[in-house]
Amino acid sequence: MDLINWLFGPPSRDQFAEAMIRALRDIGDLRQHRYESEQFRLVNSGAGEINLGNIYQEHCKLPSGERKAHLKQIAQAFYSAESDLPELFDDARKNLRPKIWPRATYANLELRQRLTEGKPFDLPLYLLGSHLMTTVVYDLPTSIRSLSNEELEKWGVSYYEAMEIACQNLQETSIAYSKIGDRFHSAVSGDNYDSARILLNDLISTWNVLGDPVAMVPQRDAMYVTGCDDEIGLKMMVDLAEMSLNDEIRPLSPYPLRLADGEWEDWAFPEAHESYPKFRRLENQFMSELYAEQKALLEAIYEKEKIDVFVASFSGLKKESTDEFVTFCTWAKDCTALLPKTDLIMIEVDDGTAICKWDRVVRFANDLLEPVVDLYPIRYRVSQTPSHQQLEQIGRVEL
Repeated sequence: MDLINWLFGPPSRDQFAEAMIRALRDIGDLRQHRYESEQFRLVNSGAGEINLGNIYQEHCKLPSGERKAHLKQIAQAFYSAESDLPELFDDARKNLRPKIWPRATYANLELRQRLTEGKPFDLPLYLLGSHLMTTVVYDLPTSIRSLSNEELEKWGVSYYEAMEIACQNLQETSIAYSKIGDRFHSAVSGDNYDSARILLNDLISTWNVLGDPVAMVPQRDAMYVTGCDDEIGLKMMVDLAEMSLNDEIRPLSPYPLRLADGEWEDWAFPEAHESYPKFRRLENQFMSELYAEQKALLEAIYEKEKIDVFVASFSGLKKESTDEFVTFCTWAKDCTALLPKTDLIMIEVDDGTAICKWDRVVRFANDLLEPVVDLYPIRYRVSQTPSHQQLEQIGRVEL
């Protein structure tokens, strides 16, 4: 190993975990922290846990001279986040903020809890579109603490009351928005809440856009808003989302949302738009990472529980005829499997492999696909491949 890299390069995962434990001890955290290397997390004697993945990536990107201070800052944030809340809601309300999370964060937490038989978390989580979750946090200078249902009940407030106050607080804070031209808008406060400003519906509805407002929140410190009929604005949105997702280690979602009748809903990016191929690449990259992490967790669970299920991979390839990138999964014969949703399915048949379009499989063999509704991203349970008659109806495609 190069001596300079050994001395000044980023730590290994195990080294980082040990340094994190020391940093927690140095600030006065007397709990015992156990490092679980496979899950890359710390579990403390108070039944709390710290997932190290994102903060490790942040740490490694920093110059070596800044890493010690970063460790102390992160340790203080986690330690402070578990401090007591005010007894009275009136003493807490000014510190409430809305927060946006990737839906996969909590979906994977549920799988990890099943794997480790941990205590279920008790957070009020509400969908924003299909890929994001909203909740209310208690914001302090050194930490952000998600509020549980139990904590809100102790204060005598509902989630909706707390969220309304949190959004009002956010709107009243010192914020900055930028415009490109007359109809493209972006939140640029850099206070870790720019993505959450998508929840300020009344404000966004006053902005000048062409058609209904459409927004993307690709990462924590980014919110882009344009109009559904603004071709230039949509191109800028995808270009900026690509930059955000490539640079950011805490991605949220590349999927656009449309504000209609005061509510955000999923919006299909128009296939005829010049930026659609770039959007599809972002979408496929995003889903590939989600399915890969989910697959690893499911396989660990099924191995522990001795359940014989094949968890199919979410894969991709480039079609030789068009250079189009398409996603696919493999449907094997004679086994129970969980399939991800892809463009194509490689179905194992007697004479080899039938390459079929997902939509046509759903149309002619829907009875064989059982959606597993408690998984995100969604998978479909299958136990037998389509019959010869169904395959004739489905048809095959050439790559």
